[in-house]
Amino acid sequence: MLFNTDVNVLSIPVGQNRRLSVRGAIRLSMVIGFLVALSLSAPRRLTAADDGRGRGCSNRTLRGDYGILVSGIVPAGPNGQTEMVIGTTLRSYDGQGNFTEVSNTHGQLSGAVEGRKGYGTYQINADCTGTTALFVDGIPFPTETSMVIVDDGREVKEVVMSPPPAFVTAVQTRVAH
Repeated sequence: MLFNTDVNVLSIPVGQNRRLSVRGAIRLSMVIGFLVALSLSAPRRLTAADDGRGRGCSNRTLRGDYGILVSGIVPAGPNGQTEMVIGTTLRSYDGQGNFTEVSNTHGQLSGAVEGRKGYGTYQINADCTGTTALFVDGIPFPTETSMVIVDDGREVKEVVMSPPPAFVTAVQTRVAH
């Protein structure tokens, strides 16, 4: 670096017969810093299963067996009564939008119910969210859920959206074979 007496500022050589003043270097650094900060803060569209390879989810993301842990509050009779319930389920997804399941639950009032069969449909969106319609033997209406697929399809987080008195969450984990 050389001191330039004509301009009374420090100057930096930047090429053959060219110099950049300190003020110019500061301005250039500020512009570069602004552009870097802008690029780092720009929103990036992510999906729950984004692993850097740029692929999304579909019905094919869910294939095979998942173990499910369920807990929450469900309707317990015609009078609007509810009960706390816990349970486990083995659900098998076909990768085409259909599933079957067998569940074991224990209700605060209803007691244990083992081996209850169910079936349903599911729809997975590209952003790895989805919905299901579950039909369970002995229940005259479907249970509708909302879900999100995480960890590249190894886990699913699910919540009951309908019927309204149900307040249930579930965590599904892919079964290793």
